[in-house]
Amino acid sequence: MTTLQSSIEKKEKTLITMALPYANGTLHIGHLLGFIQSDIYSRFLKLIGKDVAYVCGSDMHGTPIVINSKKAGVSPEEFSGKYFEEHQKDLAKFLIKFDNYSHTNTEDNQRLAELFFKTLKEKELIYTKEIEQLYDEEAGQFLPDRFIKGACPKCGAEDQYGDVCESCNASYEPTDLVNPYSTITGSKPILKKTRHYYFKLSSFETYLEAWVNSEGSVIQKEVKNWLNTWLTDGLKDWCISRDQPYFGFEIPGAEDEIGEKKYFYVWLDAPIGYISSTQELCTKKGIECTWEDYWKDGQSLHFLGKDIAYFHFLFWPAMLHAMDIPMPKLSVNGFITVDGKKMSKSRGTFFTATEFYDLYGAENLRFYFASHSRRSVQDINLDLEDFRAVSNNVYMGSLGNFCFRTLSFAARNYGSGFESIAQGADEKKLLSEFNTLKDEVYTAYYEQDFKLALKAIVKIADLGNAYFQKLEPWRKRENEGEAKEVASKVVFMVNLARNLSILVKPIVPEFSKKIEKAFGPEVVLLHFGKGWQWEDINFEHKGAIAMPEKLVEKIELAVKNEEKAPKKDKKRSEKKKLSKEIPENVFPLDIRVGQIKEVKNHPNAEKLYVFKVDFGSEIGQRQIVAGLKAFYTPGQLLEKRTLFIVNLAPAKIRGEMSQGMSLIAEDEEKNMAFLEQDDSVALGTQATIEGLENYTQEIDFKTFQNAGMFIENGKVVYKGKVLLVNGKEVKVSGLKDGAQVM
Repeated sequence: MTTLQSSIEKKEKTLITMALPYANGTLHIGHLLGFIQSDIYSRFLKLIGKDVAYVCGSDMHGTPIVINSKKAGVSPEEFSGKYFEEHQKDLAKFLIKFDNYSHTNTEDNQRLAELFFKTLKEKELIYTKEIEQLYDEEAGQFLPDRFIKGACPKCGAEDQYGDVCESCNASYEPTDLVNPYSTITGSKPILKKTRHYYFKLSSFETYLEAWVNSEGSVIQKEVKNWLNTWLTDGLKDWCISRDQPYFGFEIPGAEDEIGEKKYFYVWLDAPIGYISSTQELCTKKGIECTWEDYWKDGQSLHFLGKDIAYFHFLFWPAMLHAMDIPMPKLSVNGFITVDGKKMSKSRGTFFTATEFYDLYGAENLRFYFASHSRRSVQDINLDLEDFRAVSNNVYMGSLGNFCFRTLSFAARNYGSGFESIAQGADEKKLLSEFNTLKDEVYTAYYEQDFKLALKAIVKIADLGNAYFQKLEPWRKRENEGEAKEVASKVVFMVNLARNLSILVKPIVPEFSKKIEKAFGPEVVLLHFGKGWQWEDINFEHKGAIAMPEKLVEKIELAVKNEEKAPKKDKKRSEKKKLSKEIPENVFPLDIRVGQIKEVKNHPNAEKLYVFKVDFGSEIGQRQIVAGLKAFYTPGQLLEKRTLFIVNLAPAKIRGEMSQGMSLIAEDEEKNMAFLEQDDSVALGTQATIEGLENYTQEIDFKTFQNAGMFIENGKVVYKGKVLLVNGKEVKVSGLKDGAQVM
């Protein structure tokens, strides 16, 4: 089977489309999967220098819009226009960057729909036929497919519309429905004769079968199985016209030929909207460019959901072939479930695009979807606990941590630049590993295996983190030669972070842009404002570097509609979260260096303080409630630089939110001491236990109590192993052995 890479590289121009969202409602996170996948692919191909046009638009025609616009008391144009504007805003929030976003109710689309109709008619592929159609006697009108419901003739699913089953994806005629009823009056419709236009889909069976099973096909295995089943069942000619009332394009000449007005069925002009959006883009460019440059001389790639596969793999290719337009390459994605189930408002797992953006931003979802995307029709489960773990432990904890700690350390200590770049055995080994993984990323992106691409990117970041820890660049060197060697190794890491920002750019473009800014405005303006491109991957940078912005925000899960959730679901969720077992090889506490910037008396408790603690740009400031008022004055605490737990579940303490806990060592005689750190240690630096992985997910207070840290020989120990910060042992003086850290 031909790979996507080999087939795409053959053509100069590439068109990428995403299935048009229907302008009949608000986008939710299920809609976002295909948009994010297609946007990543578009960004990747542009990153490597391909001539790519990424187009889409809102589907504004059809019966559902007629129905809902009536309910809203506005015209179909106004009703669908509202969602056309809303869709663009929602998609922009998630960094979906189209070259053109249009809609189907344009003059270009009408002209092209009429061109298709005229050409296909001239080729005798469109004919009229008298049929019996369902008619509502009470309403006095023929019933379009969306005005009829009944049981699916294929699978028996109840309450299906008259064109396609939402349960099994089968397509059929409205008259095929079992026990149909009118959605206008609820009455049982009668059959009445009328005349409609039909497209000879049946004449394309042999061609479509050969296309589906050709040696060079890149059709997904699951989709190929569906198609062969549908083709074996046989294809029926396709009714492409609809009666009034309808919102869409009137078919020219229908009144003369048939004796009454007819309208193009939405599934005829909707996919043509891909072409009209392409033409709109060419017109905007203001140069000699037409839609044929991409559709006939180049190649098209469609991204779509599995629910509309039937139309895109049978009707649409047949029309394209009849119009002498090359076949597109189609990538079908599955649906999104949340916590293993269909999205539910009652469980608090239904999120509109805007709701999810307001809670977690754009790039956490882009990163998560990419980490689960493998050009597969399989559904993707958005497990919210897993989403938090991937965001905090992988995106922030691995990729973000390496890039930020490297660049911020370099900016603080070598901001004006470097003399040389290390080329020793360690660097050569890491460079070899980097080049191998970089090639894996390139191929994985091309094949739309974003999961594999991201896995290789994170592996590079992990290699960088290990290199950083081994180097210990914060440790003072005894002589100038050693200091210069450390500097040359730091700039090697700077180049590694720079290259990572290029590799991950299609997935998290804002993350990459923040890194570009740290290297100066001239970088952002490179390649006509595109910033670094794939060709800029190298280990040659030695120039100045500024302190980067915070790259990734840590997230906490929000509970939606908690008051509406059944109590048993809420309790089960809490029990699952708090009773999660932590492996033996994992240190359960996420301990960070923080500095107390503000000390206030708790408004509702005499023995408590409320701190504002700064953990540096990665985590930011947090509020922490501490029971230290009986032992320290505010002056003794202000500006203290010490260790805090940051993965303790947030809790309200006497009405004030506490987002962590200060660590104090106390012996049997009530002597106390903070686990203080000096100014050489950056705020936000994580404490570690040698040989154990750090656990950064949220824990409850009982888990902290069971962790058990004590003082032995003046050192903080956990299960006999010493707590380290930047590789140095955490020490406490003046306390007896056995003092508990709490």
